[in-house]
Amino acid sequence: MRSITSTDLGRICGIGRSAVHALVGTGRIPYNCVVSAVGDVWHFCPDAINRWMLGRPNLNADEDFLENLKKTWLAEHPETMEAIREFGKKFSEKKPPKLYYLIKVDNEKLGFKYYVKYLDWGKLVPSKWCTHTNDEKAAAAFAGENRERILGEYYSRKARPPAELYNILDRYYEKDSPFLIADRNRGRVLGEDKRRINDGFVKKRFVPFLKKNKVRYVEDMDTALLARFQDYLLRTVKPQTVNAYMAGVKMIFRHFVTTGYAKLNPCAGLPPIRVKREDVKATGCYELDRLKGVFDKTWKNRRYHLMCLLIYSTGMRNGEINRIRLGDIVEIDGCKFIDIPKSKSASGERRIPLHDFVYKKIVEYVPDNADFVFPQKPNTFDDLCARANLSLAEHTGHTAEMLKSENIVFYSAGISGKPS
Repeated sequence: MRSITSTDLGRICGIGRSAVHALVGTGRIPYNCVVSAVGDVWHFCPDAINRWMLGRPNLNADEDFLENLKKTWLAEHPETMEAIREFGKKFSEKKPPKLYYLIKVDNEKLGFKYYVKYLDWGKLVPSKWCTHTNDEKAAAAFAGENRERILGEYYSRKARPPAELYNILDRYYEKDSPFLIADRNRGRVLGEDKRRINDGFVKKRFVPFLKKNKVRYVEDMDTALLARFQDYLLRTVKPQTVNAYMAGVKMIFRHFVTTGYAKLNPCAGLPPIRVKREDVKATGCYELDRLKGVFDKTWKNRRYHLMCLLIYSTGMRNGEINRIRLGDIVEIDGCKFIDIPKSKSASGERRIPLHDFVYKKIVEYVPDNADFVFPQKPNTFDDLCARANLSLAEHTGHTAEMLKSENIVFYSAGISGKPS
């Protein structure tokens, strides 16, 4: 039978190399020592190991022996054991931990001054304090004598725990969060689609960036850090998308300042990314002849049919279509309208004429006792818009490649309000 190596044994038994060495070094396990060009190599016979395991070896035998020996010597020679331990302390004393660092900073009058940076709980405090001297001994004395006072004042300004910042950021854009309610009371109203986008952006992009840059408190963020964040986003998204994302970050900092959580707003001096002509791609739309008779046909998917019918007959925004309730459809002087009482802007609060043919299709589509025209499923409507757009393309003779080349999206109809 072939032998196995120490690596094989460790893999079989689920132990590391150090444990295998301990078993061999203390003679607990049977092994063979093979001399090779690289030195002594241990090999193990599977049969020998099997017999050894059948004997149920006590792997703690040595520990038991040593513990019993320790108890015996302490009982029989207590004074000598105490003297040995006192002797051993001379060799085990550790140097006191380093509690600060002195760094030189240029100074016009003295050439330089020493500044002190403190270590606290093994971490470097992210601030430095002037010792008002260029004498190293005097600076060291200042650092030692004023440590408790300086750190006490520093932490009094940062009484909030670091976790609080991230708790706020994680919860800020959640539905009906207290932060959004406070913003709403001050007139800063955010649409549901934008809230959901901001929530995902803050959790997936902004918070990981801050943690990677070791931000612990809101005071650790400055304009330069946010500018680096803009550059980081530009690697994967367009300038106009960066600006849209940063609008969500700016809203958070406005809240911080107005509620007293932060004294300064680092976004105040942060310019938006300039959008170049080549960064903007005009959104295309269908030719009118392509759409003739399309909505009179029978579609396989009634939801996609109704979604496209609504956006091309009303020019509503995607999110507005998603939020239509039956109760929003009102009748005035025999004409039906879709009432939009809440929007992200004053101009968005309006009543949109609803064609009788479209109203008929809504009534046929919506089940009895339903509230919303379209069932509310979080984080799926954008995908449904894309699918509805592809469904319309099939009825107009377009392909997915043609849609992409002409930049025709579902919202194309909402931008112009009518096909051209």
